[in-house]
Amino acid sequence: MIPPRLLPIINAIGCLALAGFILLQWFDGNATEAKLNQSLKDTIHEKNARMDAEHRAKLLESDVSGLKASIESIQAAAALAEKELVEKGAQLDASTKSLQDAETKVKEWEEAVKARDEALALRDTKLAEAGGKLKELNDKLLATRKRLDEAIAELKKAGAR
Repeated sequence: MIPPRLLPIINAIGCLALAGFILLQWFDGNATEAKLNQSLKDTIHEKNARMDAEHRAKLLESDVSGLKASIESIQAAAALAEKELVEKGAQLDASTKSLQDAETKVKEWEEAVKARDEALALRDTKLAEAGGKLKELNDKLLATRKRLDEAIAELKKAGAR
């Protein structure tokens, strides 16, 4: 058996060993709890990062769809503008042809007026009788020329545009 004096020493050593074991378990528990808390924080950060990435992906998808719609509208507008350009080109060609026809008519009218003036100069006797009527016709011709000159000017302006 163990002498009675050694029992308190053995008991003290056992208590110290148990206290050491308890401290070791306590420090290990604290370290494990710290690791658990850190892993929870990491998990939360990863979830937040994933949610942010998903949100950015949704925003990018909406931006891409908006850009696609914008590109489609730009293409439609370009096609419409091209169609209008072709139509305006055709109108310009028609206006140019009308202007040329009007210039030809003006030349024909000028020649006709010259011929009429020559005929009137030869017919002095009828001039006295038809003086009032000739003045009226001449006024109408001048008004027509003025309108024609204005129409030519407008056609030229339209052609210059």
